[in-house]
Amino acid sequence: MKQRRDWTVDAVVGVVAGGVVGAIIAVNFIITIGIGYDVSIPDVFRDNVVSCIVTVAILIAGPVLGVWLMRRARRKREARQ
Repeated sequence: MKQRRDWTVDAVVGVVAGGVVGAIIAVNFIITIGIGYDVSIPDVFRDNVVSCIVTVAILIAGPVLGVWLMRRARRKREARQ
């Protein structure tokens, strides 16, 4: 039961933290390439398809990497004990 709870906590924290970091990186990417900061995904798609694909990839990768990093940190912590 403890293992399931640990995985759930890691998943929730990883998704939230990774999502926030991914969103910040995606917005900075959109600003850097010159599309603007007050645009939506469809606006980015209309302006440049490649930049939209990269932006969506960043938005998806953020939570995935967040969960992966949380699980990795827990495994390292448990290995030291």
